[in-house]
Amino acid sequence: MIDPRFASPDVDYETLATAPPHEVLEWAAHTIDRLAIATSFQASGLVILHQLRDIRPDLPVLFLNTGFHFPETIGFRDRLVEAWDLKLVELRGEHETPERQAEIHGPALYERDPDRCCFINKVEPLQKALEEYDGWISGLRRDQSPLRASTPVVEAQMLPSGNEVLKIHPLASWTREDVMGYIKMHQIPTHPLLEQGYRSIGCVPCTRKVDLSEDERAGRWDGFSKTECGIHTFGKAHQTEAEQ
Repeated sequence: MIDPRFASPDVDYETLATAPPHEVLEWAAHTIDRLAIATSFQASGLVILHQLRDIRPDLPVLFLNTGFHFPETIGFRDRLVEAWDLKLVELRGEHETPERQAEIHGPALYERDPDRCCFINKVEPLQKALEEYDGWISGLRRDQSPLRASTPVVEAQMLPSGNEVLKIHPLASWTREDVMGYIKMHQIPTHPLLEQGYRSIGCVPCTRKVDLSEDERAGRWDGFSKTECGIHTFGKAHQTEAEQ
């Protein structure tokens, strides 16, 4: 029996907690050999990808292709992958297509059981993929929603196998204004739907436009008491009952 893998490098986490994103990314890139970034190519992810170009440009870029993305998301992703020469790794659920999902789970699972839909399309594929890595980078920020308000810069995340990976949030303390200011300064292209009133863009059936008075993620899973797909809440030591 193989012993579980634990994520515990010798590092001063307090120092990282107050470090600028570039320094956090440099630490991760030089400390964690098997490292990846997961992104849906929205604003925060673009900032991280842009900074990684000077640090570790060959880092695998994990993209969860649910089959339900906006065409604009796939088109923008493909343009950026080509322009920035990204090492894209596309992840899919075992069913592989929305049509096959409907055959197995019935039509419109996202309306009947959005948690299950997210699990088979996002959580499960990512959990399996992360077995090949010791750490991954995410664009989570504390200002995005109340459930993300306590996001640390570095945390351990337990996989179903019992292995741990480090999860790094270099932009945890940044605000949306910080992100958009960086994008403007460096003339980084952005997702075309941002200009149409979307502030957090997921799958077509589960995403709506929001106004400026709402949380950034208020347009996700409208009508359900759900604001997270699950990839950021599984296997966390500090997870609260509400997050579970």
